[in-house]
Amino acid sequence: MKNSSINSKLKILIIEEDDRLLKRLQSWVIAIGHIPHTSNDGIVALELFDELTPDILLVSQELKNMGGIEFIEKIKLKNPTQAIILIMEKEVDSLIFKRSIDFQVDKYLNKPVDATLLFRVIEELAKEKLWYKEYEAQKRLLQDYKIAIDISFSVSKHDKNGEIFYVNNSFCETTNLSYDEAIKGTINPLKNPNTDLKSLWDTLNSANIYRARQTFVFEDKQDHIIDVIAVPILNEEGEVEEFLVFSNDVSNLVYSARKIKEQEINTKIQKLEHIKEVNRIKDSFLTVFTHELKTPLNAIINFSEYVSKHLAKEDFAKKERLLEQIESIHSSGWYMLDMITNLIEATKLRDSKITLNISTFSLNTLIERSLSKYDKELQNVKIIKAYPQECTLSSDEERFLQILNNLIANGIKYAKGTLAISVRSNKEEFILEIMDDGEGFSNAENVFNLFEQSSKDEMTRTATGIGVGLFIIKRLCDRMGFKIELLKSEKLGGAKVLIRGKKDIPQ
Repeated sequence: MKNSSINSKLKILIIEEDDRLLKRLQSWVIAIGHIPHTSNDGIVALELFDELTPDILLVSQELKNMGGIEFIEKIKLKNPTQAIILIMEKEVDSLIFKRSIDFQVDKYLNKPVDATLLFRVIEELAKEKLWYKEYEAQKRLLQDYKIAIDISFSVSKHDKNGEIFYVNNSFCETTNLSYDEAIKGTINPLKNPNTDLKSLWDTLNSANIYRARQTFVFEDKQDHIIDVIAVPILNEEGEVEEFLVFSNDVSNLVYSARKIKEQEINTKIQKLEHIKEVNRIKDSFLTVFTHELKTPLNAIINFSEYVSKHLAKEDFAKKERLLEQIESIHSSGWYMLDMITNLIEATKLRDSKITLNISTFSLNTLIERSLSKYDKELQNVKIIKAYPQECTLSSDEERFLQILNNLIANGIKYAKGTLAISVRSNKEEFILEIMDDGEGFSNAENVFNLFEQSSKDEMTRTATGIGVGLFIIKRLCDRMGFKIELLKSEKLGGAKVLIRGKKDIPQ
């Protein structure tokens, strides 16, 4: 019959002079699920005890080479808390019984030993033994906790009024006070004038744990930042009896964190100032550079127009060739002027607010107006138009024309031979799509950034331009309340730019 109430197997050392009884006792211990070790000799049993450190001793009154009481006496010298069951003879010797009581024998059995009684005695003693082990383990654990807390925290105990009646060594070391000085409450986390005492006592009197970061001024005249945890201790009636307070000086940690934060902020400020200065220099250069270029370019354009106009009236050899070259000068001048104009506009849009001049206009007409600007460039490009219904907008006409010019110029630049423009609208919204059959956008996320093109390598790019057109388009769309998307055209295989928005924009 195995005892199911005791889960842990115990080592039981059985010392009995009678070999037949020894074997019976051994078999009974096995039956209840424990581990027996046996000996009929007191001297040998002492050696076994040192080797095995058994949980329970089952000792007979009579042993070889030693009496049972003498054996118990020697065991108690080795381990005063050892659990012992003494098997008494039929005739109980009062002196032996008295000595067994003096040696704090735990349980007694009389010969002849009854198996059921043995099971019950071992079970009771086993429970006591396991409880004692658990008690000792908890006691050691609590002691470890106390040591850890004493090392890690300043601990103080307070009465119901917040007065200190106990502090640990760490509290004295942290505050640089003697024990007697600390008890006087010179530094008291529950009476700190630098904290919200009403909130503190409202929390504690409600039997809740108080947590806060407090500031103290110690003898060194410096601010000390202390993390405070105050725990109410309740009596059996659930009333607050006293308070246990744990304090931890985090001054060095907080000041170090603040210093690091200040250094990070200063570094960021320096970087921002550097970026601002670089941008200022760049903008100053671009402004001077672009304005200086506009004057000679206007002269080139006007001069080429003048020469072309008068040469057309003359008749001489290589006239056609000369007219072609002058036309090339003229178109290149316009191209460069457009780039410079876009560059000036981009720098304005990056740093300044955009003022809108609202008027009512036809989007269809505005598209035709933009296309007419690129008549010569579109001679080798097939234009597909799809805006049969009139679409009237209330917006900034010149800014919208700026968007169209940049989109069409960009489409011409990348198209292999086809450019498609479509407009769809209802009472409230419109959708403008411009598609080409080019390579599309390899990095749609970055093309809206200033001076970005689709090619990653500036030295190997095939597209002309300085990469400001889409930047201008995005800034203008954002200001005018339009949403712009860069997609792949399923119809033409190249890029598709989609702009959608309200037909009437708020001023």
